[in-house]
Amino acid sequence: MRHPLHRASLLSLPVKILLTVVPLLLATPRSAFSYADPGSGAFLYQAAYAAFLGGAFYARKLLNRFFGKTKAEAAPDAGAEISRAQASDELG
Repeated sequence: MRHPLHRASLLSLPVKILLTVVPLLLATPRSAFSYADPGSGAFLYQAAYAAFLGGAFYARKLLNRFFGKTKAEAAPDAGAEISRAQASDELG
């Protein structure tokens, strides 16, 4: 014999959703009045611009990590630049 509270677990998912959502909808106000400052649009534009630039720098760093030169490869090139500069100073 089943327990009488076992019927509660037989409620279908849509009924559970309705029992959760309907009270929340009834508790919210019907109309909300707000004020949008003229600077609000500029703030949103600035936030989007900063997010884009931050993402671009992060992507560049990530790509350099996979495809960039390692420190061992970069060191001889830096030394070659110094020796070229010294050679040009000695010649001229």
